[in-house]
Amino acid sequence: MYAKLFRNNIKRALEDYVVYFFTLVISSTLFFAFLSLTSRYNDILGGDGNYSLTLFQNTIRYAVLAISIILVALILYINTYMLKQRSREFSVYMILGMEQRTIAKQFFGETFVFGIVAVLTGCVLGTVLSGMMTTFVIRTVAGSGEFRLGFYPDTVMITLLFFGTAFLLVGAWNIRRIYKIRLIDLLNEKKANEGQQKKKGSYLVSLIITLICFGIVGAALYQFSHISGIFAGNIPQEISNRYQAVAIVAAIAGIFALYNALAFIITVIRKCRIGKKSISWKKSISWKNHNINSVLLGNLFQKISATARILSISTLAITVSLVAFVILPMLAEIGAGYLDYRMPYDIMIYNTYMYIDEMEDIPEINFSFIGDILQEHGVAVSEEVSQRSYFVWERDFNTVDTREYWRDLPRLAMKISEYNAMRGMAGFEPVPLADNEFFMHLDYEMDMESTEESIGTGTRKLQLDDGSVLVLADTAVYNEPLGTYLFNSGESVLVFPDAVCDTLHLARTCYYANTETVIPYNLCDSIREEISGAFRNRYEYLFDRYEAKYDTDIHYYSFIDPIRFRTQENNDTVLTVTSIRLLGIYSGIIFFIICMTVLALHGVADSIDHRMQYRTLYQIGVDRDDIVRMVSRQSLYYFFTPCVIAFMIALMLIYSFVVRYGHKVFTYIGSTGFQFGVMIPGLLIVLILICYYGATIYTIRRNLVRTLNNIK
Repeated sequence: MYAKLFRNNIKRALEDYVVYFFTLVISSTLFFAFLSLTSRYNDILGGDGNYSLTLFQNTIRYAVLAISIILVALILYINTYMLKQRSREFSVYMILGMEQRTIAKQFFGETFVFGIVAVLTGCVLGTVLSGMMTTFVIRTVAGSGEFRLGFYPDTVMITLLFFGTAFLLVGAWNIRRIYKIRLIDLLNEKKANEGQQKKKGSYLVSLIITLICFGIVGAALYQFSHISGIFAGNIPQEISNRYQAVAIVAAIAGIFALYNALAFIITVIRKCRIGKKSISWKKSISWKNHNINSVLLGNLFQKISATARILSISTLAITVSLVAFVILPMLAEIGAGYLDYRMPYDIMIYNTYMYIDEMEDIPEINFSFIGDILQEHGVAVSEEVSQRSYFVWERDFNTVDTREYWRDLPRLAMKISEYNAMRGMAGFEPVPLADNEFFMHLDYEMDMESTEESIGTGTRKLQLDDGSVLVLADTAVYNEPLGTYLFNSGESVLVFPDAVCDTLHLARTCYYANTETVIPYNLCDSIREEISGAFRNRYEYLFDRYEAKYDTDIHYYSFIDPIRFRTQENNDTVLTVTSIRLLGIYSGIIFFIICMTVLALHGVADSIDHRMQYRTLYQIGVDRDDIVRMVSRQSLYYFFTPCVIAFMIALMLIYSFVVRYGHKVFTYIGSTGFQFGVMIPGLLIVLILICYYGATIYTIRRNLVRTLNNIK
């Protein structure tokens, strides 16, 4: 008998909780597909020595596991919800003599089998999705690749272990709860909170708080957007943090006050009537009195007031998912574009005088030893340049003890010959410069137009310490991406004629080189150590004089640091960018489907809880189509209200992100890339939303038709 009951309950659960089953299938599919990228059986790049997958796989593995922990909370929530929906059924079993322990075991077995079937289905579908994702990674990193389908036993085991453990923990909790619950409590378990009206004062307070909070959000974003014009590049971090923190905190407080305010607005509409002392809203009254809209208003008030906290949390979670969908892929695109700007050469070595106290100790570095080290590893240099920077005025030299801030460093100047050599190595044409002229090279991220306008209104002459005067060239500004090492402080460097720089005091010497062959990834660290060791041996006096003094400074590393290789930077950046893209999609989908599941199940539960109401309306003569239309409209309002509110808040947060990073978005992504980064996630969100709403409204209408058809 128990076996037959078990089979019937499983079949009924698949019919009544199809949304939950669908959610588990999607979650396990995504979990399997993403973790398959970290499987030891999945050799994504086929042992390519130019790449190392360790960082990428560790990032994906631990991030997916951390994000997926929230699925345990979802499983617990849904199981509790299922228990509440079936509480009267279990009470009947107890009245008929079934032991609570048996009921608990039956419920645990049903939910466990239900969940495992969904997870196994997800593993099968995840195998296909895994092949697609592996192909995506290969094409992103290597540029080309074919679709390949693979089976990964370790990923299957981890997926079953993760979800199986979640089912066991939640099942143990439910067994304990059923075993200890009393019959009277079980009978009362499913009594719905009818959302009793609160005092008018509390509703007004919620409405006022909502208006104040979203007013603060609007004011903060308005002020934030208008200060962006003050900065030619990015807004300083401390200013951005201040404005965005205020906007986020106010938005969260506004979300939690909003739904009580909506309940208050519904209450006002319900009480509108024509009279001398009453509110005279004829349109609201006309709509309210049309067909059975008054019943719809009552149901909406009951549902919103009873589930205000759930709606608030769902709105917040949907907002997080929307932001993750858009901003994380955008950050990935920025990172990919920034790589070409930061590493235009195969080798880049930075030198600094920040930790040298005497100007006479600044060395004129001879980097010829680097070619010897590379030659020993079978790497030949095709072109190179030692780029020297000079103090425009010697009085600008300062030490750690005299600087107000550790980055308080002056703008430097460089030779036109070395500047043109760097342009040639980066693939740009050389530029001319007369003997008495100079120009400015800007950071690639800075706004050229605003800088040229500010230069046009200022002085165009520069007097040096020896009394000579330089005139700003006709083309005063260049900003091609030549790397970040050109800039000592700020976001620009001056370019002088060679003869002028020969009269100035040397500040530092950086090194740039291109190689004939690619430097293997596994050699980069060892070559870096050899270069650092060789530099220490050649300029040992610097370390003897200053390393002991500055060794405890958190910003001190060495007198040449960082030493970067394109192979290593390309590997780390491309794979990090790829992982950010994937994790943005994963986290966005997980948060979104969790919220959709909660909203969908509440909608389905309403169609079950209000069966008597629908029967009564039908029996007193209300048309069947009107009842179906009312139920569909109620589900539509309840389902889409959190989505619309979350969309508007997420739009403001995304806007603040664009404002914060100034020209970085359009510099490294471009308007087309930005639209692509927003439109693709948007289409994915719409697709998920339509699927969940379609499944929800189908289940609700099926329950409603079944209820009305049973009326004799």
